[in-house]
Amino acid sequence: MSNGHGPTFTIVVNNKDFSTHEHELTGLAIKTLAGIPPEYELFEVKGDKTEAVGNDQVVHIHNNMQFRAIPAGTFGRHGTAA
Repeated sequence: MSNGHGPTFTIVVNNKDFSTHEHELTGLAIKTLAGIPPEYELFEVKGDKTEAVGNDQVVHIHNNMQFRAIPAGTFGRHGTAA
């Protein structure tokens, strides 16, 4: 748990900024920070590629990291982004 000291990192989840003092977060902690349900799928956006991030996977946090969270099972269904 952070004691509030040290650098603040801004990460972006679904185009919204969130701040943390943590240097490492799990996928679940990123979802919790962003108010995303734990059953959603999380992806780190790296340029034109995305990499899945599991709930228990530890991510080394850097400023301005980009993530997308989507409902599980979204791929391959009829729905598209509005």
